[in-house]
Amino acid sequence: MKIEYGELILESGERTIRPDIFAKVDGDATPHLLARQCQDCGDVSFPPFRYCLMCNGEKETENRVLSNDGILASYTIARQVMPGFNPDYILANVRMKDDPSLVLVAQLTDVKPEDLEIDMDLTMVPKIIKVLMNGEMVVSYCFRPTDPAKVSLGEGGQTE
Repeated sequence: MKIEYGELILESGERTIRPDIFAKVDGDATPHLLARQCQDCGDVSFPPFRYCLMCNGEKETENRVLSNDGILASYTIARQVMPGFNPDYILANVRMKDDPSLVLVAQLTDVKPEDLEIDMDLTMVPKIIKVLMNGEMVVSYCFRPTDPAKVSLGEGGQTE
């Protein structure tokens, strides 16, 4: 995986955890998450759904690019995990700053558990979170502290 001019470029043997969740934003060096917004009720869904799950509107939802800024709402240390994952990674609820009603579940990376604080600012970063049995690498969205003083590279995540 590499990032060029804000675009996530997958290499051979890599795939995203879900199709079409990353978007390029002109002028930004980091990919953004792609959500969908209902044309009827305005609800924002992530992962993106074609039709609104909130109001069951008949119009298709529209793409909405999210900022990469979030706030730590809650977290847990995953001790019992799915096969293929190592225990002791940090799983969090992240409230998105551009839509506080939208809360994402994501891994935290590059942070020690003792440095976590509820309401701390977080930034989304794409990371490889798992290697499948066939050797394929799965790229997902993770969050890390926005404050460089709280970043501890290689800590806290299942990521490589």
